Amino acid sequence: MLSSSFARPVRRAVGAGLLSLVTVPMLAAPARSGEEPASGYSLATTVSPAPLTSGQCAADPNCVVAPAPVADSKVNYTALTDTIEAARIRTGLGADGAVRSGPVAVTVFLPAGEWLINKGLRLPPYVSLRGAGITATVLRMDPSIPANWQYSSIIRHNDVTSPGSTQLISDLTVNGNCRTGAGAPIPAALPGRPGQDCDFRRLPGASTNMGGGVSVGDGWTVRQVRVTNVEYFKIWVYEAENVRLVDNRFDNWGGAESGDEDNIGGGQNENVIIEHNQFDRTIRGNGVDLTNALRPTIRNNSIFTDRAVAAARSVSDYGTVYLEGVPEASVTGNLLHGAHIVLQSNSGYEHVGANRDITNPRASVVSGNRIVDSFDAGVTISYGDYSGQSHVVRPGGGNVVQGNTIVRPAESGVIVTGQADRLKTAPDTITGNLIENAGAGGSYEYNTGAGTFETSGIAVGIGDGDRIYGNTIVDRIEEKHRNPTTWFGVQLGGRSAPTTVRNTVLTGPNGAANMATGVIGHLNRGLAVPAAPDRPAVTSGTVSWAESDPQAGVPIAGYRVFRDGRAVADLRTGSAAIPGNLMPAADFSAFTPVTGATVARYTGAGATGSSSLALTATTGGTVAAAGRATPVLAGHFYTGVASYQALTGRAQRARTGIEFYNSKMVLLSRSATANVGSVETRGNWITSSFTGISPPGAVYAKVYVSVDDTIKGDVHLVDRIGLVSGFRTEQFADPAAPAGTTYHVVAYHQNGDFGAITEIRVAKP
Repeated sequence: MLSSSFARPVRRAVGAGLLSLVTVPMLAAPARSGEEPASGYSLATTVSPAPLTSGQCAADPNCVVAPAPVADSKVNYTALTDTIEAARIRTGLGADGAVRSGPVAVTVFLPAGEWLINKGLRLPPYVSLRGAGITATVLRMDPSIPANWQYSSIIRHNDVTSPGSTQLISDLTVNGNCRTGAGAPIPAALPGRPGQDCDFRRLPGASTNMGGGVSVGDGWTVRQVRVTNVEYFKIWVYEAENVRLVDNRFDNWGGAESGDEDNIGGGQNENVIIEHNQFDRTIRGNGVDLTNALRPTIRNNSIFTDRAVAAARSVSDYGTVYLEGVPEASVTGNLLHGAHIVLQSNSGYEHVGANRDITNPRASVVSGNRIVDSFDAGVTISYGDYSGQSHVVRPGGGNVVQGNTIVRPAESGVIVTGQADRLKTAPDTITGNLIENAGAGGSYEYNTGAGTFETSGIAVGIGDGDRIYGNTIVDRIEEKHRNPTTWFGVQLGGRSAPTTVRNTVLTGPNGAANMATGVIGHLNRGLAVPAAPDRPAVTSGTVSWAESDPQAGVPIAGYRVFRDGRAVADLRTGSAAIPGNLMPAADFSAFTPVTGATVARYTGAGATGSSSLALTATTGGTVAAAGRATPVLAGHFYTGVASYQALTGRAQRARTGIEFYNSKMVLLSRSATANVGSVETRGNWITSSFTGISPPGAVYAKVYVSVDDTIKGDVHLVDRIGLVSGFRTEQFADPAAPAGTTYHVVAYHQNGDFGAITEIRVAKP
């Protein structure tokens, strides 16, 4: 019986020890992509021989021809079961699998026709089942007695094993009758009544766990079988070894529909080969999902999905290849449209049985695949665990992603994330991949649950010593009707990630480096970047925002503004005018010393003009001054902002604040930012801001400017000083922007590295 523990989780499972690392030869980067067909699905064979014929079966003493089908499903089932039993006797095996003679392999041949059966056919070892052709022979499920089909399949093993047995299931269709009478081999753009329950679910006792397609046993080969109109798993591979699934077809043509279980699914299997299979855009559920598996090979398959089909079912994704807790996998040479490839742990399951212990992806190879228009990232590697009960955790790493072509993924081309550094103990290798137009149709950033990433060619959030080189990341903006969507070539580290990225190797042994062309930002993006500009707004053609917070002691040098993915402004230090500034511009004469300084106008440099305020340290420590008393209202938010530069002496922390006074100019409070990331540099301006609520009784406010840890005689310049009601102290005016325009604003460091990104959309009328 099929295991119900695999019936409906989102992610799957595994249990195996740590394995040796995989090394593979370098592949050349694939050529540039061209236009892609909507679907290359066909029922025609690609690698299979011609079907068996009645004449060939009659001439073979170890082949038995089944009787012709009749209208009665019970009669058909009995006749086929009797034929299979006769074949079992010929093998020389007892009903319990004990060898009495031989054994010899025997084939049951199903001539052309449709068999309606009321129970699944159970094949003993050494007995094969072959039809007259993929559309000529049909086994259709009669669901009228649901109890006959619970956790069962149309064709399945009989739970008896015999060493050395090999069996072939070929050249026929299994039809699960999800849509009554549907499933003819007639191409369709959509399944019948997309996403709705199977028709037989109205029967008493019917469930989602009834009527699978084929459930295989050890040594089985399933070849040139069409699986359609099936509620439960289409092909199920559980606790089986040395299985080959080749040249099969999966669709919901002819008005058919399926349940959302996997097309090829299962777990706790070993040495399964899945090759040359085709999946039509009308399929439902994951393309392939294996758990608790060891050394699977998935090669030269074609999976086609369609956003219109997904939308008709109200799902965001289907057709994907999942390997969950599976070490030593090989995924090569596949063509995926809309679908993608995911290697992850089995931590998303209920933590019982095989899923109590956790295995992370390790020593697997994803190579030479073509992934087009994926609904997510093209290739995802995720290292995970769970908390609570005591359990074994097998860390992962040593995976290779190489020589793939990934075109227009909705997110990054390749992304690697983790929940804790301990879950990955060997470096991954990502090399020789071509990634085009990452982020097409998706978001500019996404939260993975293990860090937030901007859309990049490659994004890595966990690892020590990962090898990432020889990749080509391209955003082809010359393609019609599209704007740039790829922000960075390689992003190292996710914002707010629980993991670290260290010692990444970005140049190969032969000098191979990553290349990025047409990306919005730049090639490599690290973790110590400014926070996203806050509180964005657009009013009457003017975009405004609050200052970004500098991170890790690295100051912000300015802002860049992008309109529909194209740069339109570089605001070095910040915008020349502070929106809604309550202070006069260049109001330096109004400043008076607060502590440790003299103040004067300096005419040799300015952040936005030719002059600035000079603070000269009269003693060591903090130097500070305060500006003009400006009317304010109690209980409101106000933001003070100023830009700083060290003229002489050491570069130090610059911190802006606000002083609040009552009507008699009695100081009520003085507060300054605690963010120490705004560190001055010689020759460059940096900005610091502070937002506070005016206390009860506040009538006036002064901007407070300060520099910490100075030495007597140091001179520090201050310019672009402002006080605003609210939060926004930066702006970009673009009155010609049409409705529907999308702006992105990003702060950057002195070296040009971008920070986190803020998106602002102009509403359509």
